[in-house]
Amino acid sequence: MPNILLIVCDTMNRDALRVYGGEAKTPNLEKLAKDSMVYDNCIAPSPWTFPSHVSLFTGMYPSEHGVHETNDEKTEELAVKHMNLDAKRLPEYLQSEGYNTIGISNNLMISRFTGFDKGFNLFFNLEPSPWGKSKLGTEGKRLGSDIKQVGAELIRRGRSDEIPKFAKEFLRIKRMARAFNYPMDKGASLANNLIADMALRNKFFLFVNYYEVHEPYVSFDDKENQDNFTGIKPYSDGRVRELKADYVSEAEYLDGHIGALIEMLKMRGLYEDTMIIFTSDHGQAFNEHGFMYHGIYLYDEIVRVPLIVKYPHNRKFKKRNGYQSLVNIPDFVRDVIHGSDDRNLTSEVVFSEAYGNIDRPPEAYKSRMGYVNAKYEKSRKAVYAKDMKLTVNGSEGTIEELMDGKKDLDYRHYKDKKKLAALMNLIGSQSAREKFKMPKHSL
Repeated sequence: MPNILLIVCDTMNRDALRVYGGEAKTPNLEKLAKDSMVYDNCIAPSPWTFPSHVSLFTGMYPSEHGVHETNDEKTEELAVKHMNLDAKRLPEYLQSEGYNTIGISNNLMISRFTGFDKGFNLFFNLEPSPWGKSKLGTEGKRLGSDIKQVGAELIRRGRSDEIPKFAKEFLRIKRMARAFNYPMDKGASLANNLIADMALRNKFFLFVNYYEVHEPYVSFDDKENQDNFTGIKPYSDGRVRELKADYVSEAEYLDGHIGALIEMLKMRGLYEDTMIIFTSDHGQAFNEHGFMYHGIYLYDEIVRVPLIVKYPHNRKFKKRNGYQSLVNIPDFVRDVIHGSDDRNLTSEVVFSEAYGNIDRPPEAYKSRMGYVNAKYEKSRKAVYAKDMKLTVNGSEGTIEELMDGKKDLDYRHYKDKKKLAALMNLIGSQSAREKFKMPKHSL
C-alpha cells in the first residue's frame, strides 16, 4: 500500500494558480503537476472550512452530515456537532488498514478541540497568529475591529479603565506579528519544521492544512473588512486589486514551502511510493460578484478548487468526463491503496451547499446585524452537471445562477426548458434529505 500525503491549502482558488492558467508563479506545483493528474472540475461541497473538511473526511455532503452553519449555529457551535457525528472518517479507515496517521493543522478550526483528530495517531495544532495566542487580544477582537472601536465598546460597558490594558496588548501583538513574519507566514514554516523532525516510514498518512492564502493579508485591515461586510463602506476597486495582489503573493510564498515538503520526501526515498493529493477546502472571492472572501455564496471563485494527484510511481489514467468533489476523496483513496484507478473520484453530478452567514461581526457592529441577517442569512444549493451549473436560493425560492460552461445565462430567457427542469430535479432529489426549498418559478 502506498504512503499518502494529503495537502489542503485552505482558501486556495483554483484559477489563481499558474497550473490552471492563473497569475501566481508556483514553480513547485507546476513541477509536481508534471508527475501528476491535474483535475479541472473539482467542486468543494461547502464555501467554508468546517463543513468542507467534514465532507472531505466522511464522504458526505453537509446536508447529510449536518455539521454546517444555521441561523443560530455558527463556527463556535459546530465543534460539539462534529464530535457527536456518528460516521467513520478517512483517517479512521486508514488507521484500521495499518497506516500511521498524522495530522498537522495551522487552523484551530481544524483541530483536536473541534473533533478533527479522530483516527489520527498524532495530531498537531499550530497557532501561528499572535492574536490567537492572546486571551485579551481575542476578547478585544470580539468587541471591535480596531482599538478605537474596542475603546468605545468598553466605555459603553462601563469598563473605560481597561482601555490602556487593551491598547497595550494590541500594540504588543502587532510587534509580535512583524517579528514572526505574520500574516505572510501563517504556520507553513512551523509545519515543515515539524515534518522535518518526523521519522516518517512506510506506511503513513500525513494530512497537512496550510493556512497561508486565507485572510488576513499583509495590507488587510479588519475595520475596513467589517465596514465592507456590514454595508457601511464598500471596498474600492483599487483596494480589491491590492488585496488580490497580496493573495497571489501568499500563494507564491506557500509554493516554496510545498516544494520544500516534496523535496523532503524525495531526500528520504519516499516520493515514488507516496500518493500526493493537493487540494483546497474552498476558494476566495475578490468582488467578482460583489462579495469578498468566502462563505455564504456558491460562486465558482469560491467553490471551484484545485485538485492535483500524484499517484504512486507517477501512474496516469485516462481523463474522465464529469466533476470531482471532495466528498469522493474517501472512496477514491480506498480504491487507489488497493490497486484500483481513479474512477470513483469523478461523478456526473456534484453539489455545493451553503446555509447562511458563517461569522458574527464584533460587538461594535451590533446595530448592523439587521442588515447582515437580511443580506447573508440565506440557504443555497448549486448543482453541476453536463457542463451546466444551477444555483438555487432556498430561503427565497429563487434561481440565482445558471451557467453553461463559463457563460452566465438568464434562466428566464433560457430556451432549453427540459435541461433546466432536469437541473432543478437534481437539486430536488439531492435536497429531499434536508427539506431544501425548491424554486417557486413555473417552467
